[in-house]
Amino acid sequence: MMPVTFIFRGTECHISLGGDSLKKKSVIIMLILVFALFGTSVMVMAQTQCPSTCSCLPPSEAKAKGFTSLCGGKQTLCGYDKSQNPMYCYQNPATTATTKPTTTPSTVPATQCPSTCSCMLPSDAKAKGYTSVCGGKQTLCGYDKSQNPMYCYQKPATTTVTQAPVSCPSSCSCMDSSSAKQSGYTAYCGGKQTLCGYDQYQDPKFCFVIPVTTTPTTQGISGISTQALGTLVTPSPTTLPVAVAPGRCTISGNIYRFYHDDDTLKVRVTNTDTGSASLQGVTPVYTGDLVSHYSYMAIVGCDGNYRLEPVYEPYTGACQWTGSFTPVRGSEVHMSGSSESGWDFNYVPEDSQVPEVTVAPNPATPVMNQDVRINIEALDDSTIVFMAAKYDLVFSDGTRRSEDWRELTVMPGIAYRAGDHPPQTGHFTITDDNLARVEITARVCDRGGNERWGSGTVLFGSCSDLVQNRDERGIDCGGAYCPACRECSWCGDNVIPLQLNGNPEDKIDVIFIPDTSYGGDRDAFIDDVWDAIENGYYANDAISGNRGKLNFYYLDDEADVTAYPACGFTPPLGSCEAFQGATTFADSIAVLHTDDFRDWSSTKCGRRVFCSEPTSYRTFVHESGHSLFGLKDEYCCDSHYSQNNPNPNIWENETACRNDASAEGWDPDDCHNFCTAGSGNCGSGFWDVDPNICIMTCSQVCNRCGAAGMCQYEQACLRRVNQVFSQFV
Repeated sequence: MMPVTFIFRGTECHISLGGDSLKKKSVIIMLILVFALFGTSVMVMAQTQCPSTCSCLPPSEAKAKGFTSLCGGKQTLCGYDKSQNPMYCYQNPATTATTKPTTTPSTVPATQCPSTCSCMLPSDAKAKGYTSVCGGKQTLCGYDKSQNPMYCYQKPATTTVTQAPVSCPSSCSCMDSSSAKQSGYTAYCGGKQTLCGYDQYQDPKFCFVIPVTTTPTTQGISGISTQALGTLVTPSPTTLPVAVAPGRCTISGNIYRFYHDDDTLKVRVTNTDTGSASLQGVTPVYTGDLVSHYSYMAIVGCDGNYRLEPVYEPYTGACQWTGSFTPVRGSEVHMSGSSESGWDFNYVPEDSQVPEVTVAPNPATPVMNQDVRINIEALDDSTIVFMAAKYDLVFSDGTRRSEDWRELTVMPGIAYRAGDHPPQTGHFTITDDNLARVEITARVCDRGGNERWGSGTVLFGSCSDLVQNRDERGIDCGGAYCPACRECSWCGDNVIPLQLNGNPEDKIDVIFIPDTSYGGDRDAFIDDVWDAIENGYYANDAISGNRGKLNFYYLDDEADVTAYPACGFTPPLGSCEAFQGATTFADSIAVLHTDDFRDWSSTKCGRRVFCSEPTSYRTFVHESGHSLFGLKDEYCCDSHYSQNNPNPNIWENETACRNDASAEGWDPDDCHNFCTAGSGNCGSGFWDVDPNICIMTCSQVCNRCGAAGMCQYEQACLRRVNQVFSQFV
């Protein structure tokens, strides 16, 4: 059994941000003329909340669920899924099926709260000490992700001292941390973090030392070239060096609704007085784990005229997207002695339908030494212009061989049903002998530049071939297909072993439980358990390297879980007492569900419990970081923060972080105030030392680890994970 007990929650938050308002009178007059002449308007492409008679779904899911009619007969954008695919309002079909109860949002229009009030759920208001509604009356201001109503609450009086912004010296520049890093500003002015203001999203800006300048290099730009897709390589786009010196100014803005590879997006900044131009890269702006939009900043002269133009910047292997950018304020900037901000653009794709990808081996379950044809199928509303695959061969003796990306010839397939688009296919054949499994990754691009990855695993062998193959833990025993290799005398009547590596006192014991969203489909649940183990746990280096220290089981009854922050948990077996009695040896309980909501980790009925969608692999490993290892979240600002001694992964102050980093041989300059004082639940502030690709920062919707990549536990998190594993054999 694990000797340590923790209580914590994980979070996967989805928030959307809007654009700036128009500022200049001349732009307003021009827009009015455009409205009068053409009857069109510049839009920020805001997401619309669907009526209660409709549902917000991606087209593929709507088709699968039988939602055949658009709400109101027109295509209304209502959001994006975790892969940044657009979602639309579909008319709910008439049905008698029983569904989990949901709360229908009120049709009362939401009102923006005054600056002296905050918009929040009643439960959050009570927890934070907000005892009075704003203006003495209940004013609706919005809904949370679960469509619970939120109201305006009067901010309580506080004695918190807020640091007043100061003006930076002439040798320094005031900017947010991400913009400073992008522009090569690496040192704080005066060697300390001095607050000098806030950006439009109330993120703090600090004084940074303006670096020594170099002569700028100007790259001639004659247009956007089209580059043929060939062998896939990792891109290494470069940003043109720009001279920086006192007296220089900046032009900055945001790009919204862009969902392609951000390495292919640049902003061309042209000095219309001289004709010189440069390309500026973009930086993702995160809300929690979600990329909200992209920002850019160009350093220019404080006088003169400039033209801004977002452009496609190709590199070998990238999907070439097609679309246009609508400026919010315009694209011509006149500099008059000071920096300009708010020059925003909205991306409008020519084709927003993302392909669906399937990896289909034939035969699906080959025996040892049998040749297998790997079919890649892509379903889309337009032409697939590129298809490629790579794979890893895992042999029976445990050795591996990787085959790099190979481009496949795309051929038309056959539609499965009348009216469907026919799939487009490519294939290759695996002929190697003595294989245990083949792990395939496929990638396709359609004509609009929309990209989708898919994966699949082929397992060779059987439970009677006297060979340890497939995912067997011994010869013809263990794994997803064969009986467990040993009897489970401690399992009882309700717990069924999936994979046993030893007695519970020597191993970490994880029991999986299906949520009621599976509707009693036990086979689908068990398939999802193995998928989460293979593509979640075993894709994470720290857990995969200690896989022999884990026992896996499932319980033969359903639980019912709800989203964070309610974190509802109805135990299986009818009561907490029965649930506790059946799981006495468990170190962690993993509840898998098929609903799309924000997951969590907490203590329920005396057990450490977390929930996750089975195919949200990074979320699954992130929440396991809380439940199995006692790790804290490393993102701001709505988790539950504390310094988790011993071997913490976050610290209450910079001194503690730097001292611990120095003692461990880490770079103390990596200590970062990720949760600033006064922000959300940050209290007096918290620091971390891990890079922002750590799994405790970057979960499912974060794209820093690649579309199909698994983030890892970085140095501070890894120290704690290894310490926990060291207690087991």
